[in-house]
Amino acid sequence: MKIRVDLNLNAKDNGYDILIDSGIVSGGYNKETAAVLSSSGLNLKGRALVITCKTVNGLYGNAVSSFLKNYGADDFAVMVLPDGEATKSLGYLSDIHDRLVENRFERSDFIIAFGGGVIGDIAGFAAATYLRGINFIQVPTTLLADVDSSVGGKTGIDHPKGKNLIGAFYQPKAVLIDVDLLKTLDKRELINGFAEVIKYGAVLDAGFFAYLEKGYEKVLSYDKDALTHIIERSCSIKAEVVKEDEKEAGLRSVLNFGHSLGHAVETLYNYESVKHGEAIAIGMVFAAALSKKIGLCSEETVKRIGNLIKNSGLPSDIPGFTPEQYINAMKLDKKVSEKQIKFVLVKDIGKYEFRKLDFDFILSFLKESSLNENRK
Repeated sequence: MKIRVDLNLNAKDNGYDILIDSGIVSGGYNKETAAVLSSSGLNLKGRALVITCKTVNGLYGNAVSSFLKNYGADDFAVMVLPDGEATKSLGYLSDIHDRLVENRFERSDFIIAFGGGVIGDIAGFAAATYLRGINFIQVPTTLLADVDSSVGGKTGIDHPKGKNLIGAFYQPKAVLIDVDLLKTLDKRELINGFAEVIKYGAVLDAGFFAYLEKGYEKVLSYDKDALTHIIERSCSIKAEVVKEDEKEAGLRSVLNFGHSLGHAVETLYNYESVKHGEAIAIGMVFAAALSKKIGLCSEETVKRIGNLIKNSGLPSDIPGFTPEQYINAMKLDKKVSEKQIKFVLVKDIGKYEFRKLDFDFILSFLKESSLNENRK
């Protein structure tokens, strides 16, 4: 399936294609893949730098080399970075820039981000900042990257005091999603990506949420048809949102449902023992409870979101940091303005509302006993 991400219709490069299929990387030459690459305006016979991580390179390093050769690339190198969120740093970004400078990459050359969300974010930001912009392609290898981080042009790195505080909006030339790459994804990582899928249904598509409630077991048992469906639907929803609001001036903020508290959880754990989707799941449960607190949604809505998260094997309880620690972490969020933070709240399944909330109110809510029953 091919999904178009339309951007500024008056610009020369007004969008790009997302191709979702099986065997894109390891299945040999395919006309549809060739057509997407051709329409992206890339000359694959130019030079390419493949940026990947240790685990992915061990699994698919030979396959991606064959993939490039199949489509005419004859001058490419592979740069392998460590696994994990800590890779999204100024140090590793500088290493990528050094590699590009030393090999005199030009704007007509390109970067391929071959990995999960961490690789896509840092490779995309390197592409955005080298020569004020060099071409790049996203080839995601995790469910989270498939449905979220590879689409929409958010690139960046972390700062020790906050997630994604340094970055840029910079769109890829194409996104190639090979569902077969998920076969080697471990169960925790698959569940981690499923959190972002739940997000789309919870605030933007009630019918999709109902599908997930009934079909989550198929998805999490690696059923190819179920995985393909949720990737297609998630990408379609995100493409529509990005079309309306590429740089998060308004509507696109809805995709931050669960992220305000979720990013704080990641920061407090120093990005080490909790995965992004796990933190967002905790944040979605919190945001739903907060929505009920201010009278936006019913208890039933809170229960449905919480039950799907728990049934999927995702965490839902707020970790045992102090309310003050959470507030201090949230104050560094990009959505903070005038001592308030913009929260995405839920009115009903598939319906959302933006609210600017005072930190004193959030602090008080964090201190309530109902949210502290299961604190460590």
